[in-house]
Parts: sequence; structure tokens; C-alpha cells
Amino acid sequence: MNRRSRRTGRQSSWKRPKRRFWVLQLAMVATLGAVVWRIYDVQRVYGGTLKRDAAKVMDVTEPLLAPRGAILDAQGHRLAYDVPAYYVDIELAPLRPYADEAARTLAPILGTRAADLAALLAKQASWIQLPTPVEAIVKSKLEAAFAAHPWAPDDRRTAWTNCVTFTPTELRVYPYGDFASNAIGYVVKGVGESGVELEMNTVLAGQNGLIAYQQDPTGVPIPGSVRIVKAPEPGDNVQLTLDETIQGYVENQMNALVQKYHPQHAAIVVSDPQTGAILAMSSWPNFNPNQYWKASLEALSSNWAVSSAFEPGSTFKPFVLAAALATHSINLYDTFQSGQITIDGRTIHDWNYVGFGVLTYQQALEESSNVGFARIAMALGWPNFDKYLQLFGFTKPTGIDLPNEATSILFPPSEQGQLELATAGFGQGIAVTPMQQIMAMDAIANGGRLLRPYIISKVISPSGKVIQENRPTVIRQGFLPESVIQEVRDTMVLDVSDPKHGIDTGAAIPGYEVAGKTGTAQIVDPATGTYYANKFETSFIGFVPAQDPKVVVYVTVYDPQVAPDEAWGSTVAIPVARAIMQECLNYYHIPPTGAVKSLQTEPGAGQVTYVETPNLVGMSQSEAQAVLAQDGLQGMFAGSSGVIVRQWPAPGVEVPRGAKLYALLAHHESAAFPMPDLTGLTLREAANLLAAMGLNVSPSGSGYVASQSVPPGARVHAGETVAIRLSPKG
Repeated sequence: MNRRSRRTGRQSSWKRPKRRFWVLQLAMVATLGAVVWRIYDVQRVYGGTLKRDAAKVMDVTEPLLAPRGAILDAQGHRLAYDVPAYYVDIELAPLRPYADEAARTLAPILGTRAADLAALLAKQASWIQLPTPVEAIVKSKLEAAFAAHPWAPDDRRTAWTNCVTFTPTELRVYPYGDFASNAIGYVVKGVGESGVELEMNTVLAGQNGLIAYQQDPTGVPIPGSVRIVKAPEPGDNVQLTLDETIQGYVENQMNALVQKYHPQHAAIVVSDPQTGAILAMSSWPNFNPNQYWKASLEALSSNWAVSSAFEPGSTFKPFVLAAALATHSINLYDTFQSGQITIDGRTIHDWNYVGFGVLTYQQALEESSNVGFARIAMALGWPNFDKYLQLFGFTKPTGIDLPNEATSILFPPSEQGQLELATAGFGQGIAVTPMQQIMAMDAIANGGRLLRPYIISKVISPSGKVIQENRPTVIRQGFLPESVIQEVRDTMVLDVSDPKHGIDTGAAIPGYEVAGKTGTAQIVDPATGTYYANKFETSFIGFVPAQDPKVVVYVTVYDPQVAPDEAWGSTVAIPVARAIMQECLNYYHIPPTGAVKSLQTEPGAGQVTYVETPNLVGMSQSEAQAVLAQDGLQGMFAGSSGVIVRQWPAPGVEVPRGAKLYALLAHHESAAFPMPDLTGLTLREAANLLAAMGLNVSPSGSGYVASQSVPPGARVHAGETVAIRLSPKG
């Protein structure tokens, strides 16, 4: 080989490594370019998402609920209060394969069923929040359970601990469950939804704070990242007028009532007639505010004692009687024929259909005569009727400090006919609310002051300072004469306390004067506008002691499940009301007055039989006494010796067996007669006796006759007026 050939061979061997180098470099550049392009592509395609996910991880801020103020009863005991609590967030991916085992461990701690919890843990979601917050002690148990139970085959305890997050909040606690629940209300995520919780939400809520935490891209809070940015300010406490003892009596009676009668609705209210304060309030249906989500919408949204209006029936009659007496539309001792009355072509019957013979208007209340009160209302007339509806507070809501108060439904002027007036007279055709009836009856019980009912007593700061205090509010007074109030009171007492008079003797309490009235009203079918044949609203309203009232009690039971012939206020509502009144008398240590005779206890006591009054005119006293004894009647005689010249009631009047007749003995030629001694008589007895003698009465005070303007034995003439002063002690 020559030299040139050797040189060419050397050059070729040198160029080959150089080409490989450049190829390698080119490959490296291409690879680097691909990497750069991929980085760019990732940033271009996923960068926005990653940036948004990163933003989710940082600086999440939410309100931190302030400790809500407590709700207290009249004695200062807590009926609702807040405790520190925690929302529980659980990441599901690590737990989902072991949901059943995890549920069996966690369910006893949470107080729920393992099957329900397992279904929750097996959901196809990234994470869940338990439905309700847990208290601190439950939080500690959950933390221990998550740390101690590696449900996976391999021990991944750290992973389990990291899949649960606790976020601070407040938990509302109602220590007595459904106790006064409709009045107290309930709370959802720090906001009052009904009752006092809603009415006073701004006061109770306080000022929320702020918390910050981090969350992962799926929205799960990162454990250990929660911190308080701004501390919350606790709310003020609200003290109620509810007396826990009386409320307890009411709750017990409501439970028994519901168990026995299964009503659609019911309400029991106890008030202090001297102040208007509500001492107890219970409605049905009720609910447990600790688990409000389990209650019906009807239970959560209504408080039957406040948010309902319905036909009151005969519990409305005392107010009609008071209006008629105050306007001198009737005399209490005028008489009428009971049984039936036809108005504008419609016949109104008494509740027993056949009536009770000739009655006085006083007896119309005792016998609960619809015919009598139709006549009273027509004598009163629409102008006076409307006037006293307004004076008694029936034309607008009472203003009680609870939400969603209903108001009455009354006949507008365009519909105020005679038939409407007559039916309104005995509480049908119009609708009023329980609170309106309580307010009006308070006025009769306290001597004529119409007071606004109230349930909130005080607002108290967390430091214990009284910020606001509610006082009794007098809406009006003096619209009823004292004599009228006393006449209505006494007539209500006669309806209850004397086994020989009235139809509501089941409410009588031995040793005490009880004033009361029952009601039984038909319920309107909203679909047809006509009355149901077998649905009734039964009720009782009354007060005790009658002459110095401590409590007014109202019971209403809407559609009790009993046979129609047993759906009466006297059979359904009275036993409940009587038990509550008796408990209140014991609670307040009010001793028996001894002024009321004990009732008979043998079977059949309180069942009234009626006889016609005989004609005694022309008989001697001894002859009259013999005739009265045959009929089971008693006689009270006044005047000089001789034959009877006047009697009351008139002959032919239906009266209960055992009733008294009053007769005047006098010489026919005598124009004057001696005044009897009235000392110790009740107002009714004295008024009846004076009526029999043709005398008028002007009473003052209450109780029993203590003095009279015409002394015993003095000569009086028919038509004169005798003033009497009554005293509770006789």
C-alpha cells in the first residue's frame, strides 16, 4: 500500500467517530426538546387546574359559631344551651373497603346503628361530613378509635388518623327533650328556626368568629391546619316566665291526654292573671329539638297555643255575658224559654236538643244554653258586640313575644246578619286564638285589666347583668264595671263548684271556689265549608281561687278520638284542667277556704235531674214547705206572716232538684214588708231573694254578704234598691 492510500484510510477512520458524536448530540437535543415540550404541554394543559387545586389548599376561611346564649326558665334553670362541639369530616377512599368493620367500631361511639354508618362510609364520594356535630368527649373517643384500629391488613394507623378532621363549632343542647319544645323552638347551624330561638335569635346568637384551615384539592380539610382567626363573642341569655314545676304538671297531663285521645292538635296554657305572664305552655304535636330532623313539618312549624285560630264554642260565652251585662242589654235574672229558637229561617237548638224549660240568663251560662246566648247576642246587637270584641282583644293578635301568632276570623260588616250574630253569641261561626282567650279571661279574673300575655322575662348578659326586663303591660282597664265582673265570676263558679247547679261540676275542687266554662264546637271541613258530623274541638277555661285568682288554665283538644257522644269539654278537657289547677293550688300552698262544700263521691254524683217549680202563691209557709219537700226543693221565706204573695223563680221553671225557691210572705193589704237578713249569703242567693221580694240589688266586693244598706227588719217597698257589700270570708 502506498503512502496516499494509508493517509486516506486514516481520514476515513477519523470521520466515522465524529459523525456518531454529532448524531448523539442531535439525539440529545431532540430528547431535551421533547422534555421541554412536555413540560410546556403539562403546564399549558394542567397548569390552570394545578394552580386552582393549589389555591384550594390554602387559606380557607369560614365563620366560627359564637356560643349561643342559654334559654332559662323562671327559676334560672337552663332549658337550652350551647356546648363546644366539632364537625367531623372523613375521607372515604382509605376507609371504603373496610366500611363494615369501621362502622362496627365507630357506631357505638356516635350512638347510631352500624348498618346506617356503614352505608354512609361506603358512599361514592371523596369525603363526607357527619350529619351532626359531636361533643368534645365524643371527639376524643373518635380520635382514639381512628388511631387504634388499622382496619387494613397491613398496619396503616397513620393513614387512618389522617383521614379524619375535626372543625370547631357549637352544639345546641336541650336537656329535657320535648319539654316546652314548641315554645322554646330549635336551632339549625346556629340560627333559630321557631319559638323563642327564632323570636330572640339576634340576642341569643352573639357575634361569630372566624376560623382558617387548609383543604386538599377534593375539599377535605387537612388535619392539624385548623386555627382560630377571630374569637367569637357569646350571645346573651334569655329568661322565660315558664315555671318549671307548673310546666312539668302541664307536660305530664299533655302526655296522658295524647296517649288517651290521640288528638290531631292540643294545647294547654297556664297564665298568671295578675301579670299576663305565661307560666306553662304545651302544644301537640311536639318534637325533640335535639333531633329536630326526625320531627314532622307540622310539629316544627306550628305552636297550636299561638299559631291557631278556631271556633271556641261555649268558652266564649262568659265574654258575651259580660258585654251584655256591661251594656245593660239584659238582666242576669231575666227569663227565657230554652230549647230552640228560629232566626232567619234557621232553627238553633240547645246542646241537649230539647232545652231546660224556662231559665234565667244566669242559668243560661250554667246550662250552657245556646238558645240563651243567641238571645243575649241579639239583645246586645252588632255595634255592642263588635265593641266588646275589640275591648276584650279579639280583633287583633295579642302581641305575645313568640313568632307566627295567628289572629281571629270574625264576621265582616257585610256579613253581620242576625243569624251570624246569634251563632257568634255561643262561639260558633267565628274563630279566635287560645292566646286571645287567655288574655280576655285574665281580664275577668284580675278585675278588669286587659294585659298583654308574655313569655320572655329578662335578657341577661354572659356576665350576669340584666340588659332588658319585661314588665306587665296593661292594654286597657276600666271597660267592665266591677259589679259585672263579679256577676260573671259568680256565675262561672256556680257552673263548676255546686253539684246541684251547672254542667261542669267535674272541674270542682273540694274546699275551693273554681270559676270555669267548658266548650264543645263542631269543626269545619275546609273542603266543603260545612261542619263535620263527628269531629269536635273540646275545651275548658277557668281560674282558681275564684275570688283571688292565682292561675288561669286553658285546655283545648282538637278532634279527640272518642265516640261523638263522648266528645265534650266536660269529659275530655275538664279532667286535665282540674288536675293542673289542683297541682297549682298545692304548689302555691293555697289552703282550702272551706267556703265550698265537698262534692259527693258516690256513683252518679254531679248528674243533674230537673223538676218544675210549683205555684206557691196563696200558700202558707208550712204548706209551701211541704210541697217543696215533695219535689226535692228548698225554700227561703221572707216577709211577715201570711200567705205567699210572690215567688222566684216563677211557676213552671225547670230547676235542678235540690235548688232553692224564694218566697215573700205578707199580708195582702201591706204595701211594705220587713227586710230579711242577707248576711252570709252568696251574691246569687241574695239577688234571687231580693228579686222574689221585688227589690233591686247593687252589689260591691266579692264573696259573701257582709253588710246591707237596709238593716234586717226595716220596712221596704217593692222597687227599692238595696246595696250589699260582699267579703270573701262571709
